[in-house]
Amino acid sequence: MLAVSGGGIHAAMAQEAGAPAAAAEDASKDPTTLGAVVVSGTRASIQKSQALKQDAVGTVDAVSAEDVGKFPDQNVADSLQRIAGVSVDRSGGEARYITVRGFGPEFNTVLLNGRTMATENAGREFSFDVLPSELISTAEVFKTSQANLSEGGIGATVNIKTRRPLDDKGFHIAGSVSAVDDSMSGKTKPKISGLISDTNADGTFGALLGFVRYQRDHTSETIDDEGWLTGTNGINGVGGLNNIAVPRTIQYKVNQESRTRTGVNAALDWLPAETVRVTMDAMYSKYEIDSRVNAFGLFTDPADVQSVTADGNGTATSFVRGNTGGLANDHIVSSSPRNSVNQQVGVNVDWSLSDQTSLNFDGSYSKAEENSGGKGYFMVLGARNVGVNPTWNLNPGGFPSYSHLLPTTDTSDLRAHFVDREGDDRSDELYEGKLSLTRNFLEGTLSQLQFGVSGSKRTKGSVSVRTSDSDLNCVYCGYAVRVPGSLASVFGAGSLVDGASRGGPTQWLSFDPQAYFDYLSSPAAYNQFAPGGEFYDPNDPNRAQRIADALSKYGGYTAIPVPQSRWQVEEKSYSAFAQANFENSFRGMPWTLNLGVRFVKTDAASRAVSSQVESITGTPGDPTNAQVHFTAPIPIQNSTSYQDWLPSMNFRINVRDNVVLRASASETLTRPTLTSLRISEDIGVRPPGPGSINTGNIDLKPYKARNYDLGAEWYINDTSYLGLAGFYKKVENFVTNVTRPTTIQGYPFLETLPVNANTAVVKGAELSFQYTFDRLPAPFDGLGVQANYTYVDSKQSFDPSIATGQFAVVGLANSGNLIVFYEKGPVSFRAAYNWRDEYLAAVRGSQGEPTTVEPYGQIDLSGSYKLNEHVSLFAEATNVNNETEAAYSRYANRVQWVAANGRALSFGIRGSW
Repeated sequence: MLAVSGGGIHAAMAQEAGAPAAAAEDASKDPTTLGAVVVSGTRASIQKSQALKQDAVGTVDAVSAEDVGKFPDQNVADSLQRIAGVSVDRSGGEARYITVRGFGPEFNTVLLNGRTMATENAGREFSFDVLPSELISTAEVFKTSQANLSEGGIGATVNIKTRRPLDDKGFHIAGSVSAVDDSMSGKTKPKISGLISDTNADGTFGALLGFVRYQRDHTSETIDDEGWLTGTNGINGVGGLNNIAVPRTIQYKVNQESRTRTGVNAALDWLPAETVRVTMDAMYSKYEIDSRVNAFGLFTDPADVQSVTADGNGTATSFVRGNTGGLANDHIVSSSPRNSVNQQVGVNVDWSLSDQTSLNFDGSYSKAEENSGGKGYFMVLGARNVGVNPTWNLNPGGFPSYSHLLPTTDTSDLRAHFVDREGDDRSDELYEGKLSLTRNFLEGTLSQLQFGVSGSKRTKGSVSVRTSDSDLNCVYCGYAVRVPGSLASVFGAGSLVDGASRGGPTQWLSFDPQAYFDYLSSPAAYNQFAPGGEFYDPNDPNRAQRIADALSKYGGYTAIPVPQSRWQVEEKSYSAFAQANFENSFRGMPWTLNLGVRFVKTDAASRAVSSQVESITGTPGDPTNAQVHFTAPIPIQNSTSYQDWLPSMNFRINVRDNVVLRASASETLTRPTLTSLRISEDIGVRPPGPGSINTGNIDLKPYKARNYDLGAEWYINDTSYLGLAGFYKKVENFVTNVTRPTTIQGYPFLETLPVNANTAVVKGAELSFQYTFDRLPAPFDGLGVQANYTYVDSKQSFDPSIATGQFAVVGLANSGNLIVFYEKGPVSFRAAYNWRDEYLAAVRGSQGEPTTVEPYGQIDLSGSYKLNEHVSLFAEATNVNNETEAAYSRYANRVQWVAANGRALSFGIRGSW
């Protein structure tokens, strides 16, 4: 079951320094023990979290495990989304990133046991799906700041705690075995987890080891158009119409994935003396996703449009293409594998110098890698629609589609087109150290002083690994070279997102990628360009030989690092803080005040290689493609440095024993995402529009926010409360991409650079309610409900009628949760509904147009039955309402993509001794 509530400020301070939770919480206040009655399961989790929330000075919410190895959801982020103000972004039906109060994943600091975790992503955003939930004890979300918390989280600081061996004395073992069934793949895979811990008799030493092995075969369906061509890149001069928006393409995709997650967690607790506590932790997680996408694409060339109709906002409602084959039926096979490894080790020493003074040291090392360079591929073969006039229709209320196409399963005249091996190798390495001194005072208003220093060194790098010779990617572009029909077979796509694209194909051709690579590497393919070949070009008599030489040089279609794609950012940060806690009462009302300031200094260096564009050549037979050739790369480097003071104040007053008022004010920062600091250039050309040049900017300043929070809570009983919180954030130095036109080798380009250019105000309110119906007659006294609603707004609204030059805060959306649970005797059940309203996902998304994601609501169910004190059966189902995701570009009728991930069901047995 889910327990959503808060964590106390004392626990926050201890965890920031890396101290174990047991040292941070007073055992006499353990909410799971009431006299001689021990509460377990759902109510224990709720009760513990609520007691921590009530004691907190700032706004801190949390999710707690119900039992050893029993977190409420399959994924930590799935549980965090139940908290007011927290939303998730999904990947393959699993929650991957979190957004807090409208601020996306790069604005949230994620800690594991108080330590910053490296991430395999290109930026700072952390992937929660790499963390096995079975190994987690508590996940806290600090929505207000204090001086001893790691800087970086304008949205929130998230601290994930793993279980400690001295949490429970003696020998303990827990584990589960389950089967995970995916509704769209129709396949069932195993999941196994276990945790074992032991302590010596006097409780001065303990060891713990946990592991998880998770597999899932997942299928998802997507229809997308890669954005809309607008303005001069759209349709002009056809039927007297100009600046008519049309989709870049239509692609029907079926993604078949095999997901495997392996996680191991180890921990040691040691009390070598009454005044010293030593803890050590190690976490290892490997997440592998092998994917294969079978897709059918229809690419738009505005110059090929013969007639068009449009609506009042300039959106094409239908158009007809020429009959000379300008539109090809593209049969696409691709793969974007994920092979991420995350690991962290840390040691903490907490030394009580006296009854009132303690010294804490924490050191950690974290590394994350993504090793998918060159392991993916994107391959196209096609057949031109000669002799027919393909007709596109907007299909209002659904997804656009074409009619009057040649048969999509015809193998009689297949032609080669684009092929590529692709993927990135990334690494993120982080060293971190912290030292803090705490002095407690037994008398007087001043109750505690704390001072600390910390430092870290983070190095993140990336390189693209692609087909060895860029000429080989598109040497066959243009559908000139014939491909044997025997290479292809018919692929059945089913209903494709429940038939969202009326009239769209449900069958097309697929092929074996290696067989296609082998054929294109053979004389049978490239000799079609040789003298006597059907496609021989006397203006380029050496084309076949050049292909043969390139294939021989690199051993076929192999992948090597692309020099001009390589970048590295090294960031060193130094921090110092001072913090004081005051406690007293006013007219019989106890109050607590936390005041502090944090000083932060950041040094960053960005390294890359630079290559100039040497030439740009068009692709024969394909007016929508061109090849860019570069000069030899040379190394480049730049650096920056900045410093900031971050004051904070948190205040709590108990106007009654069960009524709490809170007020907080602080300044926080988020450093620019690391991809924005890179100085390498991404250069691409895709006619008919201008080429693109995208680069970073090492001189970017950090985002700075002034935050104000007010809150009130009424604690009805130990497991019930009503809370209202309001927040106001004024954020400076928002990064905006500035684009300017330029010309290279006679070809027009749009050069895009991130700069600090905007200030925004984000405000909102959170309403939370939790109630257990303990006073109802049996068996209804096992019922409980949790509900919350978050309203978020910004003065920087977005007007879709304005074509360019707008700024808006992306990711802002109202959200809500409703959870009904029941726990009585051996029976436990939960039904959870999570909803997120429409939100702007990108101001400049695909084709430079804004992207808006439509509302999404998902229902999850879970239940268990205890066979005895130690063993229970369980079942869990996610997305039981089979909700689909969708987005549009600028206007609601310019649908950009729709996606279906289906349902997932798991059932198994769990034991704990």
